[in-house]
Amino acid sequence: MLSRLGMAADLALNAPSEMLAEMRQLMALNAITDPQQHHDAQFDYLCAKASRAGFDIYNKNLMWMDEPGFWKIWKASPYWNKQRADRKFVLWSMVRSTRDLPGDTAECGVLDGASSYLVCSARRDCGPFLHHAFDSFEGLSPPEAEDQPNSPMAFRWSSGDLAVSIEEAMDKLGRFDNIRYHKGWIPSRFDEVAQLRFSFVHVDVDLYQPTRDSIEFFYPRLVPGGILLCDDYGYHTCPGARKAFDDFVANVPERSVIHLPTGQGFIVKRGRHLAED
Repeated sequence: MLSRLGMAADLALNAPSEMLAEMRQLMALNAITDPQQHHDAQFDYLCAKASRAGFDIYNKNLMWMDEPGFWKIWKASPYWNKQRADRKFVLWSMVRSTRDLPGDTAECGVLDGASSYLVCSARRDCGPFLHHAFDSFEGLSPPEAEDQPNSPMAFRWSSGDLAVSIEEAMDKLGRFDNIRYHKGWIPSRFDEVAQLRFSFVHVDVDLYQPTRDSIEFFYPRLVPGGILLCDDYGYHTCPGARKAFDDFVANVPERSVIHLPTGQGFIVKRGRHLAED
């Protein structure tokens, strides 16, 4: 007991003034008994602390954080608390928006199946469809010049990164019987679905060439109103994915990519009458 008191006294005498001020702020926060006032004070404290470090946190009043349809699915999944929920909510809500369109869904770059899990869950009450999962299940192919980040702080990919076995993905996605797995390096297995049409396609392959191959194949097969979502579009670690998307979209009627703060980018395919304007 005496040693702990001695440590506390030593801390109080020698701590920087900024640390002592923060300790007093936390003590005052913990003394607030009204739940709403405590919630607001805690949010303000965290916002200020994040801002000093160059970060930001979510607005406390955003409705997506209380969306029951999404959270019921996400919290029951094998991926709960293992991946960022905001990006998965974007994907889930986009898939929901295409649920009345004809066509199958597809994902290029499956990893352990979290995004495919949400795609299948979001469309489960919308009639029969197939979800096509394309992945080498051997990790990334060798990065090329387009894939080298400009930022010195960005992580650099290597061949074989992000390898997850097909058995692990299939096990986590075992509740869905409408998934068709196409194991192989993109685009070697695309011909197997060349006659199909798609309402939603998720591209998450990180590198320039497989991103470009995926977009070039699936864009013509996307129905009007269908969504093509690039998971890696806004990441310093994936400049090749952004270049591939931008280069392609500049030459189609959509012209530009909608860039989201979550790092994702997407287009909604225009109908024929719009494309011809």
